[in-house]
Amino acid sequence: MALVLMAPACTKRADASDDPLGAKRMSSPAPALAGDDLDGEPVALADLRGDVVVVNFWATWCDPCRDEQPALERVRRAYQDQGVEFLGVDERDDLAAARAWIEEFDVTYPSIQDPSGSWADDFELFGYPDTFVIDASGMIRWAVYGQTGEEQLRQLIDRVLTGEA
Repeated sequence: MALVLMAPACTKRADASDDPLGAKRMSSPAPALAGDDLDGEPVALADLRGDVVVVNFWATWCDPCRDEQPALERVRRAYQDQGVEFLGVDERDDLAAARAWIEEFDVTYPSIQDPSGSWADDFELFGYPDTFVIDASGMIRWAVYGQTGEEQLRQLIDRVLTGEA
């Protein structure tokens, strides 16, 4: 029953016609995202201030999340020396399944546990996956509601890095 209730929230792509890239242009402060990662270590978005940060909300039960994870890791590796950090938020998930996901996809960036979904509420998620690109000052500049791809994410990061966002 729980999976049936969660299924509509797991989306392939939402309409975000604000931009030709299919993302929603934003200019709002990022919530004070903080919590323990999947290994129980504290992680805070505030600690990444000064870098561009990509925050991706995901869950192991979400097929579009599974489809996009390899692209997220490829982009993270491509931008790792350019002042870009990635932070995942594992939503309403089982810790063992989340750890297996990290291992399966060789994810090299931290993910905060959010078993209650409170961070999803603070970021006003459309569904899963959702991805936010935050500038070095802590302002959300882009939101991708639904599954993102490597090219889309690269273009959004490039816009933020060059100040076009």
